[in-house]
Amino acid sequence: MRDIVDLVSSTLTSIGVKSAFQSYPPGPNGLPAEYVTFLEYTSNPSLEAADKEIETERLIQVNVWSKGNYYQLVEDIRKVLEQTGFQRTSEFDAPYTDGDSHFNKVLRFAFFDEY
Repeated sequence: MRDIVDLVSSTLTSIGVKSAFQSYPPGPNGLPAEYVTFLEYTSNPSLEAADKEIETERLIQVNVWSKGNYYQLVEDIRKVLEQTGFQRTSEFDAPYTDGDSHFNKVLRFAFFDEY
């Protein structure tokens, strides 16, 4: 089974925006204007044979944080993750409330991992 953190991190490096697993990316002056966080929120057997798991469905969530329009960044993330084998399952804008410093777009993907 693959290291999902390493796979997502290495895939997202090509888009040139800071990304971090379950944390905010470090920065000398606080949060960058745009950044990405991600996590694996569940993992389930997707294929079993003779009581052995052969394939696992791994579900990840990618949060895109931006002080402005994040349309192109979301498109770039979707493209590179799908090229790596991830399948987008849903996408939505998280509610913005007064006091938030960034807008947040949530993308969810499935990745099927073989043993």
